[in-house]
Amino acid sequence: MTTHRVEAVAISLLVMLFAAGGEWVDYPSGVRCCSDIPVERCDPRSPDANAACRDVCHYGGCRRGGQCEDGVLLGRFCHCNC
Repeated sequence: MTTHRVEAVAISLLVMLFAAGGEWVDYPSGVRCCSDIPVERCDPRSPDANAACRDVCHYGGCRRGGQCEDGVLLGRFCHCNC
């Protein structure tokens, strides 16, 4: 899978997770550590959003997890830890 496709799948999964209220989600494989996935609803102050971001990174292949961040150029995004 290309990086853009993996990011698109991860974004879709984050949206589904928010809509499902925390129900089971199949995560994509191949999410690399140090990836930034733009997600507008990834609020750094929200524990649920950070948990969803961490899970997308972890179950996608980056075992270091991740967290929501606010960026100047990207807006809000899920950052998979380096």
